[in-house]
Amino acid sequence: MSRRLFGQLLGLPTVLAATASVVTACGGGDDPAAAAPSPAPAPAPAPEPDPNAAAMTRAAFVASISRYFDWVHSSQYNDPYKLAQPTFSDVRVGETEFAKEIETALEEGVVSNALGGFEPARPITREEAAEIFVRAFRIPESGTDALSAFTDAGAISPRRKASVNAIVAAGYMQGSTASQFAPSAQLLVGEAKRILEDITARLVAPPQVMCKSGTTAPRRYVRISTPTPGAKIYYTYTFDGTEPADPLTAGIEYDFEQNGVLQFVNPLTSTTDYRLYRLKAVAKKDGMQTSAVQTFVWNIVRPQVGAFQAKLVHAGTPTSPTVWKINNPAEYFQAFVFYIEGTTRGLVFDAGEYSYQKANLKAFIDSIATKPYDILIGHNHPDHAEQVYNFTSAGITLYASAIEKAALAASSRTDFQAAGAAAVAIADGQVLDLGNVQVTAWMQPGHTHGLMTAIVNQTGWVFGSDMWACNRAYTADTTQYNLTKVDLFLSLTQQLLANYRKSSTSGLITEVTNAHQDVPVAMEGVNNFVKCFQQLIDKGDVVTVPSIRGGRLGNPTSPTTRNSRMSMVGDMWRDKNWMAIGNSLGSGLDRPVDYFTRPTTAYPCNATVDYNTADGFKKYSVLSNIEFAGATLVGVDVYWGAPANGMPNKIANKFDPWTYAYVVNVPAGTGSIVVKPTAMSSNVASMKVNGTLLAQGASMSVGVAAGSTTTVEVVSPDGSTSSRYDFSVAFV
Repeated sequence: MSRRLFGQLLGLPTVLAATASVVTACGGGDDPAAAAPSPAPAPAPAPEPDPNAAAMTRAAFVASISRYFDWVHSSQYNDPYKLAQPTFSDVRVGETEFAKEIETALEEGVVSNALGGFEPARPITREEAAEIFVRAFRIPESGTDALSAFTDAGAISPRRKASVNAIVAAGYMQGSTASQFAPSAQLLVGEAKRILEDITARLVAPPQVMCKSGTTAPRRYVRISTPTPGAKIYYTYTFDGTEPADPLTAGIEYDFEQNGVLQFVNPLTSTTDYRLYRLKAVAKKDGMQTSAVQTFVWNIVRPQVGAFQAKLVHAGTPTSPTVWKINNPAEYFQAFVFYIEGTTRGLVFDAGEYSYQKANLKAFIDSIATKPYDILIGHNHPDHAEQVYNFTSAGITLYASAIEKAALAASSRTDFQAAGAAAVAIADGQVLDLGNVQVTAWMQPGHTHGLMTAIVNQTGWVFGSDMWACNRAYTADTTQYNLTKVDLFLSLTQQLLANYRKSSTSGLITEVTNAHQDVPVAMEGVNNFVKCFQQLIDKGDVVTVPSIRGGRLGNPTSPTTRNSRMSMVGDMWRDKNWMAIGNSLGSGLDRPVDYFTRPTTAYPCNATVDYNTADGFKKYSVLSNIEFAGATLVGVDVYWGAPANGMPNKIANKFDPWTYAYVVNVPAGTGSIVVKPTAMSSNVASMKVNGTLLAQGASMSVGVAAGSTTTVEVVSPDGSTSSRYDFSVAFV
C-alpha cells in the first residue's frame, strides 16, 4: 500500500511553511535611529510532520485492510438474497469515515461487534492490529513460542495471544524493541505499512468470493478471486453438502477470464428441493507461501413444486395504476410477471415460467385482480409465455405482436399453438386503456424478432420483458440481443426511447423493469444499456471481453456458447445500474467480428459497406436516429432478418440508417422546425445540417416551406465514406 493511500486514510493535512512577516517603521528624516529597521530574518520553515510517525485510528487501519482485499459493501449491489448487513452501534454509513470499509471487515469476520461499538476514532493498538492482520490473511497458528523473548508477553490480552504469537512467529511483525512487544501501544502508520507490505510480499492472500457465502437463493453465480497479483486459484466443490476434496491436491484451476462465473443451481433435472453447495479454494504463486484454504457455502433452493406469490410494488392512486410483481419460487430463471390495474381494467404483462399444468397463473391473477383484464406477452420464450394457454382457454384476450403470435402458432407445443391462434396481434404504438391510465405497447426486435415492451403513459413506468438487459449481480445476467445487428439495434433502441418520451405525459421515463430484474432502473441504467452498444460502434471489438457467463472458454459441451463476447458498462458489484450484453454479439473471441451490418440479399437491406472488416467501425457515415420538433417523420419499413414463420421480420414507420430520402409532415403554416440528428458513431469526422456543422447530441432550427428539403451530411471517422440524407417537407 502506498504512503499516499495511508495519508488519505488518515486524512493528513497539507502543512505549509509559515511565511515571514515584514515590519516597517513610520519615522522620517535622516536620523539613522529613525530609519526603518532591517527586516528580521525569516524563521526557518516548520518541518512537515512525518506521516509514518502518526498513530493510526482503528477506522483507518481497518479501511486499509478492506481496500487491499477490495471487499464490497452490501449497499453497492443488487441482490435480494444477500444477508443483512452487520453493523456497529457507533458506525454510520454516510456519517462515519470509512464506514463501508469497517462494515465489510465485520461481514468478513475480521473484526467483531460482540461489544456493540467499534470506536473508529480511537488509535489502534499493536495487539489489535496483530489480531486483524491474522484474521484477514488467515495466518496460521504457530507451535513455536515466539513471545518468550518479550518481557511484557504477559500483558498481551489472552484472547489475542495466539494471533500475536502467529504474526511474530511468521516474521511479519516485531516487537517495539528487542525485549518489548508493547501490546497496548499505538500502531504507527509506518509500522502498519511495513507489516502489510511484508505479508503481501510473502504470503498469497486467501481466496474470496462474490456472491458472498452463507446465503440462500434460487441461483448463485460465483466468482473466486485473490488480491495477490499473478496467483493461481484452485477449487473443489460438492452440491450435496458433503466435504469437498482438498483443493491443494485435487483442485481445478480457476481463471475468471477463461471460465467466467461458477454456476451453482438446482437444475430442472434435480429431484430435490435444494442443493447445498460447498466450495473450497486455495491460491498459489511461485516463490510465495500458499494461501490458507477457504470454505464457502450456499444453499440453492428451488422447490420442485411451488405456489405463485405476489408483491405489491405500486399502490394505485387516482392518477397511477396498481402494480403487482409475481413469480413462483419453483421457477428456474425467475422471470417476473407484472399485473397492472387501472380504475376500469387490468393488464397482465408476460406469462411466467412455471408449467401451466402444475399451477394456474390465471387463477392466481383472479385472486388479486379487482377488474376485468387482458394479457400482453413480451415474447414467446417459455420463461415468459409458459402460462398463455391458461388465459386463452379461459377466454382472456391475449395480445402479442404479429411476429410473436406467429412464433407461438408455429411451436411444436399444442398449448402454444392454441394460444397463438387465439392471440390478437397488437400494433407497434397501440394504446390499451385501463381507465385512469393508458399503456402504450412498443415493439423492439433483438432478443426475439417481435418482442413487445409497454409504458404506462401517466407514470413513465416501462416494462421490458427481456429488453433493457438485467442488473442482477447474483446471476451475472448478460441478456442476448443477437437477432438484430448491433448498429441497427442501437438505432431502433434510440427510436424506442424517443417513442417512450412521446408516450409519457411528462415526457420522462421514470422506471424501467426487465422481467429478470429484481430492482428497476431509471435513466442511468437505460443509458448504460445503450452505451453497451454505442461503445462497440465507437471503438470496435477492442471493448469486448469474455462473457461473465462463460469466459473465454465458454461451455465445452455447447459449441455455440464457446468464446462468447460481452460488452459491459459499470461494475456489477459496485454499480447498481451496471449493464452487460453477452452471448449476443454473434461471434466468438477467436472468430472474426460479424455483429455489425453488412450488405445482404437475405432480406431488404440498403447497406453497401461491410462494417465487420478491420477498422470497419471507423466507416460509419450514417445516422442512427433523427428527431423533429414541430414535424413528424414518415418512416419506412425496416428489415433485420429473413422471413420466419410466414412473417416478414420488419417493423413499419421507422428511420432506417441506410435509407436516405424521407418525407417530413409539417403542420401547414409552420415557418421552422427543430432537427436533432444522431450519428451512428460518436466519432464522425463531421455532421452538417443544411451545410452547418452540428455536434453530436445537438439540435438546430431550420426554416421550412412546402416542398423544401433539409439535408444532413455525415462523414465517417476515417473520412472514407460519406452520406447525405434528404428530408422533404410536406405541409399537412
